[in-house]
Amino acid sequence: MAREGSPLLPATLFCALALAPAQETPPPQAGLPRPLEEIVRHFAEKELEYARAHAQYNYRLAIKIQEIDGDGSVRGEFREVIEASVSPTGRRIDRIVEGPASTLQHLGIQKLELFDLSEVPLFTVSPEDLTLYRFEHVGSERLDEVDTFIFRATPTVQPRDKMLFEGLLWVDAEKLDVVKAFGRSVPSRRGGVVKNFFPRVEVYREPVDAYLFPTFVQGDDILRVLDEPLRARIILRFSDHKRAFSESPN
Repeated sequence: MAREGSPLLPATLFCALALAPAQETPPPQAGLPRPLEEIVRHFAEKELEYARAHAQYNYRLAIKIQEIDGDGSVRGEFREVIEASVSPTGRRIDRIVEGPASTLQHLGIQKLELFDLSEVPLFTVSPEDLTLYRFEHVGSERLDEVDTFIFRATPTVQPRDKMLFEGLLWVDAEKLDVVKAFGRSVPSRRGGVVKNFFPRVEVYREPVDAYLFPTFVQGDDILRVLDEPLRARIILRFSDHKRAFSESPN
């Protein structure tokens, strides 16, 4: 679904539509088949279902961080491959199986700490947190043969005990599932590569068994290195998903 170097934001975004006044039975917004609140509730419930399922899968994660020239060519690259698995007790185990290896000339990244990846919003909103957000329908787009609605999610408060998503969500117009996201997790609690260089990323989903899991993540940023602009990119590819257990462990 995704391609390296694809633009982070589509040119087809429309101006934000004003939310309808609160009513006992709010009508659908222009262009939406159901009331906004009903659509948001649906995809939030699916997000929780997919996040819980994802925690029960083993997978391989390939990580690349690139320095990009003005003409778009890669002039330096960091690589690392991780195998993520679930123990019989439900504990997540991450093991580096390739790398780290680096030809970066300016960023000086020699190792990507695994806790950095907790900053990446693989899944977004949860039903229990919907009152902490403001949602707006901001447009529509056809994304790889799928018609989507685009919603903006903005946290209205910031609890200290949880991270929330801030950004855009592409929702399948028929199934009402999130198929793409662009944004960040807030607040960012740690330093490291993701927070310092790539505060916002785009996340693409693809079917895995009965679920939609993240398979491609990309972040693009212009950094200042020795007072010179440097374009950098992070790419995460998830593959080889396998359910850890046929049934939940006792």
